[in-house]
Amino acid sequence: MMKRGGAFVLLGLSMMAHGSEDNFWDAEVELGAVFTSGNTDEKNIKFRGEVVYSGDRYKHTVHLDVLNSSKDKIKTAQKTYLFYQVDYKLEKGSVFGRIAHEEDKFNGFDYQTDITGGYSRLLMEKSTMSLTGDIGLGYRRSELENGESVDEGIVRLAAKYVWQLSENATFEQSLSTEIGNESTITRSESSLSANIAGSLAMKLTVNIKNNTDVPAGKKKTDTESSVTLVYKF
Repeated sequence: MMKRGGAFVLLGLSMMAHGSEDNFWDAEVELGAVFTSGNTDEKNIKFRGEVVYSGDRYKHTVHLDVLNSSKDKIKTAQKTYLFYQVDYKLEKGSVFGRIAHEEDKFNGFDYQTDITGGYSRLLMEKSTMSLTGDIGLGYRRSELENGESVDEGIVRLAAKYVWQLSENATFEQSLSTEIGNESTITRSESSLSANIAGSLAMKLTVNIKNNTDVPAGKKKTDTESSVTLVYKF
């Protein structure tokens, strides 16, 4: 998986590095870890990283999300989710191309990959709030642990809401659904972050993922709550 994921990230970063337009970089890394020993030996590690490169015409985004958990040396969670998106800016909104890949050791799939293209637009912008919406068409491949695969066309709908509660606190809500012939995958991320000092912040996040069609014995909905430290560059 690491070879596949590393190549994925390097592809996005190499595409960002080209171009002569005026640009800016924005990046943040997020880490949370819990370790216990004694009667129960447990460790939980949550890592998230995102890099955004924006110029006059193009905007590139690379996102990586990793969760590893174990209890008494037995794995209880191991998943990686990453995506790369490029937006070509128009007078109003942008057109985008997006590729995403997920591997979760406990959801019954070896991996799920989707590629979409569509239109994105700022729907609302005020002094402390903004709302962006996406709509697109694409393709998803889901490979089961037994080697079987499912290919299907998808419609992607997504929205992101940002509310600057104060000078030091921000609330964000992201919601997406990818509707396919065989299954629909919906993701929700709600987060509240507060600056601690300088570029360092504390963040509380709740992630919910629902898949309408999962292998036998697997649950359709996964929920993940985390408290992490975030450093912005």
